Amino acid sequence: MSIVRMLAATIVGRTADAEALLTAVQAAGLLHMAPMRPPEELAAAHGSARGGPHDPIAEAARILRVRNAIARVTPLPPEGLDERTVDEVIVQGEDLLRIREEAHRRLAAVEATIAALEPFGDFDPDDLELLATAGAPVTFARLTWNDWRSLDLSEVPHEIASQTELDVCVAFFGRAAEALPIAPLRLPAVRLHDARSEREALNSLLLEVDRRLGAMADELGRLDDRRSLLADRVVVLEALDEGLDAGPLFAVRGYVPAEQQVDLQRAIGDFACVLQLEDPQPGEDVPVKLHQPAALAGFGQIVRAFSGISYWEKDFTPTVALLFLIFGSLCLVDGGYGVLLLLTGLFLRSRGNRDFGSVFAWTGGFSILVGLLAGQYFGLVVGKDGFLTGHEPPTRLASDPMVSFIFSLIVGLVGMTLSYATAIWQRGWKTNATGSLLFAIGAIATVVAKAAPGAVAAVVLSSATPEHNAQVGEGLSLLGQGLFGAGVLSWVIWPEDVFGKASHIPNVAWTLYSGVTGLGQDIMSHMRLFGIALSGSIMAMVVNQIAGLFPLAVTIAFAVVGHFFVFVLSLLSLYIHTNRLIFLEFGSKCFDGGQRWYEPLRPTGELSDEAAA
Repeated sequence: MSIVRMLAATIVGRTADAEALLTAVQAAGLLHMAPMRPPEELAAAHGSARGGPHDPIAEAARILRVRNAIARVTPLPPEGLDERTVDEVIVQGEDLLRIREEAHRRLAAVEATIAALEPFGDFDPDDLELLATAGAPVTFARLTWNDWRSLDLSEVPHEIASQTELDVCVAFFGRAAEALPIAPLRLPAVRLHDARSEREALNSLLLEVDRRLGAMADELGRLDDRRSLLADRVVVLEALDEGLDAGPLFAVRGYVPAEQQVDLQRAIGDFACVLQLEDPQPGEDVPVKLHQPAALAGFGQIVRAFSGISYWEKDFTPTVALLFLIFGSLCLVDGGYGVLLLLTGLFLRSRGNRDFGSVFAWTGGFSILVGLLAGQYFGLVVGKDGFLTGHEPPTRLASDPMVSFIFSLIVGLVGMTLSYATAIWQRGWKTNATGSLLFAIGAIATVVAKAAPGAVAAVVLSSATPEHNAQVGEGLSLLGQGLFGAGVLSWVIWPEDVFGKASHIPNVAWTLYSGVTGLGQDIMSHMRLFGIALSGSIMAMVVNQIAGLFPLAVTIAFAVVGHFFVFVLSLLSLYIHTNRLIFLEFGSKCFDGGQRWYEPLRPTGELSDEAAA
């Protein structure tokens, strides 16, 4: 459970060997490429290694564009029997795409014309021009009903062309319309009939283009083969773009696991080049590779999905796994749903999703244990509801909501204490996390002093008396007060750097405020564990009560379906809120995170003479 040590690798060789050298590096599959920034004096000369008439990257993009266009239409039988080359297929596809793009552009303009003309009907623009010449121009306007009612049209010839609930479209005739308080419309100089005919022609053209593309469906396999042949070539040229061409020499930079540096040296041993290996410098965006047992792989995917891990911090995946198991099982508090979660995980693993299958399987197993302790199975609580009457569950987490509520707050207090301890483990003790840890432990001591001094006295003393219990409680209270004071002193010495290192007093004021309120807020946020468990239990109980109203066969069917839906809802809440507690309340105090993962340059296809040409 560690982050693999990386080495920054710089390879300098002859420009003439650049592609062959990168092909060898690609075949080795070890080097994570990193873009190089050329010096200012070379910036003007630093250009792409591609762009020629047979650019594989451009060709791959052309193939993908044509291939996607063909795949999106309905496949049809091929047209004709003439054998076409792949290049001819690409050219024909691009021609059809150009026709389709132009048709869509024209269709958009025609649709706008039709939308403007339809409210006024089909008129001839030539007739309008003749009327204007004769001194009786036609003015078109779209008016709201309020504007329409406010007009005095007793001496203005007009005609309502169309009307809706919102407005009125009117044609005014003669010069008198010029004096009206209206905004005239300038309509397209085309007949509505002609615009509709053009729309039909364009739609027919688009259908014909799709038909001809569909007739090329049998070419998809050949296009995919060409893309596969180009794949490795494309990757090499993209890697060249991240390098540096300085005339006769070429340089690339990347990261390689320290344990595989010898393998990289062997891969480039046949080339006249120089390899420099050095430790990354603090602040560099170094890719991360993890050494983890198979049991943690699924939780590693959760870390990858939410926060990631920075190369400059320690691997906190085991902590995430532990918290996920605890928080997830407390969201269920039901052994029956734990069994369903375990079976769901095993099913996902059998279907090839090993990572999340393992997460659900482990969480399901842990949930079964918590369900046994709580005494709840599919909403039935031991000793209640006629279920195992006369027995008592080991705890009252499921039977007493107040116990569950208090327990969620205890989990929050202990969890935040662990968060501050993790922050010290990650960043050292000269940070505000030290004060937060002391303050949190002080809170624990104070709570124990008030709530359970006898339990502590029983552990320390073989025969504790009430006087002993009182003395232990007083001692714990004094310990808590001392830890509170030590925490405040630590915050004063090492406050959180919010306003800059030069603003010590504002930093101290903010740390004192946020340290106390933040701890309380984060602890209270763990009440969601209580809320989720309570809502799931209530829904499961309702399912049981309703199912009990029917005959046995219907009861079984209703219970199966009802509990399935309750389980699905509980599973959704489990995943969302558990990760929220881990990566927000807990992780924001001790995780830096990062999303730069080790992804070395690897072969993606099969190089061939055709692809290289």
